Order: sequence, then structure tokens, then C-alpha cells
Amino acid sequence: MLLLGSAAPSAHAADRLQRLLDRFIAEEELDGGVLLVSGPDLRRVVVSGIADRRGERPVTEETRFYVASVGKMATAAAVMQQVEEGLLSLDRPVRELAPDLPLGKVANANRARLVHLLDHSSGIPDYITDAYEEDEAAKPERLPRSGALLAYAAGEEATGPVGGHYEYSNSNYVLLRHIAALRDGVPFAQVLRSRVLERAGMGSTTVGADPRDRSLAHGYTEEGDVSRRSWAATTGDGPLVTTAGDLERFVFALFRDNRLLKPETVRRMMTPSENEEGQGLGVALSKDRWGRSVGHDGRYDGFEADVRYYPGRRTALIFLTNGNQQSDEALLDAVAEEVFRR
Repeated sequence: MLLLGSAAPSAHAADRLQRLLDRFIAEEELDGGVLLVSGPDLRRVVVSGIADRRGERPVTEETRFYVASVGKMATAAAVMQQVEEGLLSLDRPVRELAPDLPLGKVANANRARLVHLLDHSSGIPDYITDAYEEDEAAKPERLPRSGALLAYAAGEEATGPVGGHYEYSNSNYVLLRHIAALRDGVPFAQVLRSRVLERAGMGSTTVGADPRDRSLAHGYTEEGDVSRRSWAATTGDGPLVTTAGDLERFVFALFRDNRLLKPETVRRMMTPSENEEGQGLGVALSKDRWGRSVGHDGRYDGFEADVRYYPGRRTALIFLTNGNQQSDEALLDAVAEEVFRR
């Protein structure tokens, strides 16, 4: 049963969640945020702060945020659909799945298999290098949004042996994006739309975003508005701009209702990696006093997101913000305490 302390009136629940969000936004010096809690006996969405400093447009439930690496779950779900259909195999070598990419100078790329990309055990170095960050800051719209990004990883050392260690690398999901699009024969944005967004009912979610869209939250750092870097991102490591409500629909479609994948496939995604118990196939796994959870977080300049689903409680917790925290505190830890305590 989903409870908030001993208070029965739902208005009291919303009040306490609102106070948690407001305090977190203020203490972490964030511009705005949205917090969603959804379970069998309670659904609440609370908002705080502004989505855009120009005109101080407030955050609403419909505000769309860039969610960075949270989008890896959607990429993984699309790839696992292709595995279910026999279009891909977890044991197939990457060199056979992406024969059109020049991978010779990318460490481990010619030895890794599909499963190693999904659980970050490939040892392929991250393309987000100093050179990449310099180019992105100068001209984000002109960067390649394809497998060509791996050129930034060329010549970098492998992070470890293929399949024998865990090291988070965005290059893995750039490769997955390329492989998924190649297998379906359509652009990656269309792969995600047809395989994930439409099936989950995510009508407010896009791959990348038009800067003129008034529904967007703008992301801020000490440099000011840095949103265009994120809105231009369309690769598999962080492709989505979305709402808290659409992420709720995604979480339930994937983990609760099996509308995106078969139950056995979801169980495989939620099986801990041999190299890292907190990593599944495209999802992060954790356990706290309230039970086991699955989800992902995301962080990039000007935006952060955190998504958790507790299968034993059939409850989703989602937090989105257009800023970067000052501390390592997780708002969802406090939210879980508030929601699940008895």
C-alpha cells in the first residue's frame, strides 16, 4: 500500500511533496523542477521555479526537459525489441552489426559484442573527450549526431578488457543507436518513435528539440543558457526531450505492463551484470530500505533527471530539473522516505 506518513487526505501528501521539492530547488540553487509520484494509491505531480529566465515562465506539468542519460533506457528498449524479433543477437560482434563504421582506431570496438554495449562492459572509451567538449561548446548544432562521433574516441585507451569489467561509456550507446537504425533501415528518431514513444503513449516526447518550442525548459549553468547543446543531442546516449508524465508512461509500459517488451526480456534487462551489480541492460539497478528499484539518472550541462521504479510497490518516482545540483544528495531518496514510510 502506498502511504505518506499517517495522513489520509491526498492534499496533505501533495503539500509535503511540494515542500520537499521547493526546499531542494532552493538549497541546490536550481532554476526549476518537477516531481512526480505515481503508484496504486497515489498520483501527485508538483512543480517549482521557472522554465525560462526570460519572462520568468514558470515550470508546469507540461514543461519538457532534456533528460540526458535517462534516454538510454529508451535506446535499450528499442534494441531489445529487435533482439526479440531476431533482427539482432546479444552475442553478435559489433564489427558485424556496424560494418559501415571505421572502428579500427576505436579501442575494443572490433572485439565487443552487443551485450557489452548494453551493460557497459565493452571497454570502449568515451567519445566525450576534451576535444569533443570544446567543439560542442563552440558549435553544438554542427556536430555529427551519428556513429561519426566515435572519431573523438579514436586513439583513446581502452578502459579495460572486453566483457571483463564495468566502465560507463556513452560511446556504447552511440553504437547502439547506429546499429538500431541500420537494422530497421530508418533514421534513429523514427526507430524510437515507432518502437517506444508511440507504443508507450509518449505524445509529448521528441528526439532532440526545436529551440523555438515554448514548452521547453531552458537549462542554465554559470555560463548562462546552455540549452542548445542538449536540444541538439539525438544520439542513443541521450536523445530525449520529454515530460514527467511521459516518463511515467514509459516506466509503466516497460516495467509494469510489458507493452514494450516480453516479461522475460524485461527480466533479462533487470539482471545484474557480472561486472557491476548496479547495472543491467540499459538500466541502473539499486536497493534501499524500501525495496529494489530500476531506472536511470541523467546529467548534462543545465539539466538533470532521475527516474526510479519500485516493482514491488508498483510505484514510479520521477524528478526533472533545468539546472545542476551543488551536492550529491538525491531528492528521490527523501521522496521515497516520505512516500513509503509507514
